[in-house]
Amino acid sequence: MAIIAAPEYARRSSRKGPLATEEPPMRAQSSLEPIPHPDAQTGLAQWRELTRQANAAFDRRQFAHAQRLYRQALQTALALIAGPALTACPDDCLAALVVAHHNVSETHRQRRDPVGTLEHLCLPHEALIRIAADPHAPDAARRRAVHHLSRTRLALLDWQTRHGACARTQTLLRDGLSVLSSLSATRVTDPLCPLCRFRTIEHEL
Repeated sequence: MAIIAAPEYARRSSRKGPLATEEPPMRAQSSLEPIPHPDAQTGLAQWRELTRQANAAFDRRQFAHAQRLYRQALQTALALIAGPALTACPDDCLAALVVAHHNVSETHRQRRDPVGTLEHLCLPHEALIRIAADPHAPDAARRRAVHHLSRTRLALLDWQTRHGACARTQTLLRDGLSVLSSLSATRVTDPLCPLCRFRTIEHEL
């Protein structure tokens, strides 16, 4: 077995994970439409529930259904980082974004779509670079973006090891390393946030 993302970073545990039991399940799936600029508590609760449902579908090998749900979770994460939740809860919001993208990536891999697989490994890395390098972004968000960049970098390096380098991944890795180096003095080293352990992505070589 191999792991696309760092194993301690994206642990999928819809039944046993620390977040899966923190809040009661939300209502039926039809009620989980993306909320424009949700507050952190509401948006993260929605993200957890959508991810829990998607994990269950993934475990049943219903990859098309899982992908739709993971995409809904991704839309929620995008809404979180576009609103005040990023300032209020930057670590969890950025972790939700990365995990959501990587989950969508894995469903593309299961459906034998390498283009989609790579796309959703690149997109979170690009987003984190933008936030980390943005002088107008909240300082806490920039620091946490640097922290999460190390994980999206590992995912891209793993892709290159398996499939070879391409111009896009090389550029992203170079740009990410530049940001990591320039902001290394502000990098935090506290324990991984609970959302970072929400999903493990494993597959056979």
